[in-house]
Amino acid sequence: MLYALVLAVVSLTGMPKGDSSIVTPRSRRGTAILASAALPGSGQLLMGTRRRGEALLWLDGSLWVLWTGFSSYGRAREQDSRLLAARDAGADLTIRTPGYYKALERYDNAGLYNEDVRREARDLYPNDPAAQHRYYESHGYFGSSAWDWSSDSARYHYWRTRKSGRTALLRAQFATGALVLNRLASVVDCAFFCQEPGRVPRVEFQPGDVEPGIKVCFRF
Repeated sequence: MLYALVLAVVSLTGMPKGDSSIVTPRSRRGTAILASAALPGSGQLLMGTRRRGEALLWLDGSLWVLWTGFSSYGRAREQDSRLLAARDAGADLTIRTPGYYKALERYDNAGLYNEDVRREARDLYPNDPAAQHRYYESHGYFGSSAWDWSSDSARYHYWRTRKSGRTALLRAQFATGALVLNRLASVVDCAFFCQEPGRVPRVEFQPGDVEPGIKVCFRF
């Protein structure tokens, strides 16, 4: 939907008007920069650099496909792992706290986890039994929230399933970063390196005048 809207704006903006003097090069470049921020490559198409624009469009589409695939797979594997925990350990799936499902990976049962909580309470409040008890009651898992894995292989399967989901979600984050970088690259390209047909480039690399080297010339 967003692609269609941006491309429609680009096509309408690029259409010749009755008075061509109304659309100045500066206003066209500004529109191209805004279009590139929303959809990489659309600004390049508006400025007339078709090949770069198409390459950026294809790259953005591919990144969205990767992000969608990794995100969907990661969420599905997390859901699968919770179902395994409910089946093989009696976990309470109504609990939404991430630490609960992390504890399911590390401990065979809730009793072992609660013993660690008790030790933490003694370390935190060495001279206050009442505070120790409050900490133990608030951080431990009892009753319906307790669990007990049926076997080590079941807990290992749960861990492997969650790990694959975490890996997929991490890759989705990388894809998100790549989407942002693609937009940044498209905006910078439109702002400094794209030029309309028949116009001199805004950025040029020329030999140094006095000392050997290369100088960068920018035309405002």
